Amino acid sequence: MITIKDFAYGVPASVRPGSVVRVTNSDQVAHTVTADQGSAFDAAVDPGGSATFKAPNKPGRYKFHCTYHSNMHGTLVVR
Repeated sequence: MITIKDFAYGVPASVRPGSVVRVTNSDQVAHTVTADQGSAFDAAVDPGGSATFKAPNKPGRYKFHCTYHSNMHGTLVVR
């Protein structure tokens, strides 16, 4: 699970290839979890809501950001 709170991501140590990743947003504004390169994943999460996306099938480190807030960044490790 990826958590969003106070405009920051909480990311698990790693996820399995192809697994379903849940994103929970505790903030009062919408956020996204959008892969920096390509279209590996892109999830929009409403305030106080949650969403899911499928982790990439290929192991690796996938950097991501929030399209609404340029200061928010994280890395999803798939192994």
